[in-house]
Amino acid sequence: MGDLFKFKNEANFQMKQNETQTSAEITIYAAIGDYGFEDSVSARSFSDKLKGLPETITQLDIRVNSPGGDVFDGVTIYNRLKQHKANVTVYVDGMAASIASIIALAGDEVIMGEGSQLMVHKPMSGVWGNSIEMMSVVDRLDDIEEQMLSIYQRRTGMDRSELKSMLAKETWLDADEAIEFGFATRKADGTEQMRVAACNMDKAPWIKKTPSLQMKTESDLVKEDVLGVLSDLSNFLDEQAK
Repeated sequence: MGDLFKFKNEANFQMKQNETQTSAEITIYAAIGDYGFEDSVSARSFSDKLKGLPETITQLDIRVNSPGGDVFDGVTIYNRLKQHKANVTVYVDGMAASIASIIALAGDEVIMGEGSQLMVHKPMSGVWGNSIEMMSVVDRLDDIEEQMLSIYQRRTGMDRSELKSMLAKETWLDADEAIEFGFATRKADGTEQMRVAACNMDKAPWIKKTPSLQMKTESDLVKEDVLGVLSDLSNFLDEQAK
């Protein structure tokens, strides 16, 4: 089981460095967080990658195609990149959505690939319990949103109320818009070896395997997890009833 998870994880989370050990590239084509057998990048696995880099690394390229995921894993990855001594360049090859947009902003330079998009929205969570427990989750989500707004504002220089409105309505930005609002630095030019995100879509867990190639949202993933738990519970009760 452990080997299987490692293989699935590494398929969308890779690292390479040049022969002189002065530059390295980490590819994140996965959801953010530790989702068991789903292809994902956790804060711990990312941190291990960074710690494994030689001290001689002065240029670090991060290539992103991610729908987002766990907020705290994403914030941790963001902070680990900000703390790294190397110059960090983030390439948004496909999408940097939800908490992946925060990771993208860790770059000293953020370069949008052709056809790429960046998405921001309010943090989300699932909750079960009484009114006190639910209000506690609401307060926590509001606190998380304020921290995200601070990161967005520091990078873009935008008015906080304008950013809050963008999060409230879930805003998708193409390359030109991301640059206009200050989320990104520039678009990739023809001399840069941009990886086409489409070629990795067959490996991405957030893509539904349908002819329409419909995108899965984070809500879809949560619903699938809940349905899976209910199915397991139903099977268990059926066995007990026999």
